[in-house]
Amino acid sequence: MRNMLVVSCMRKAGYTAFSGDGLQAAQAPDNATALPAGAWGYLGTAVAAAQGFHPPRGNPPRPTGPAAGSGEAYDNARVDCDRQAAERIGTPPGPGTDLVGRLFDESIGAANRDARVTAATREWSACMAAAGFRADDPAALPERFRAAPEVTPTELATARADADCTGTSNLAGIWFAVLAGYQQQQIDRNAQALTAQQEAVRAQDAKLARLLAGDGS
Repeated sequence: MRNMLVVSCMRKAGYTAFSGDGLQAAQAPDNATALPAGAWGYLGTAVAAAQGFHPPRGNPPRPTGPAAGSGEAYDNARVDCDRQAAERIGTPPGPGTDLVGRLFDESIGAANRDARVTAATREWSACMAAAGFRADDPAALPERFRAAPEVTPTELATARADADCTGTSNLAGIWFAVLAGYQQQQIDRNAQALTAQQEAVRAQDAKLARLLAGDGS
């Protein structure tokens, strides 16, 4: 929502075609292609067969010309609008934000070390080997291919095997269930601090809504 303040500011400054300049996507990502591979393997056989480990091709066209903006005046306006948005919104209390980030990182680490996840990962790895692909780490597997400019037949075959083995080992189902369990434990142990952070974020959102209403956005 902060991006909306920046957009409003830039348009008032005369850059009427400004729509976020990378701050926000022109359209929401397709859930089938947003995060196809991770520590939990590859989700989506159809996507694997079409794009491998590469992101989907094709981005919405960006505005061009004077209205979109370029040059020193545009850059100065952009920096000023960012500053104005940050000053007007403020930030939720730092300790709460830091706590949420720390707990999230800890939950990911705990899930990856959990015996249920490591057992499912071994089953996934054995399945990949049976399909002719050596792989021990589902999260590292995509990195073998993402630097390549084009999707290759080998990448597509590897991604299809990854998707199939993720399903047969139930790696994704186990990983997400285990992660949710650890995160619920964290919520229970840190309920007071997390509730305070939630209230701070809600107050910030309400403040932003009032600012946007005042801007006519």
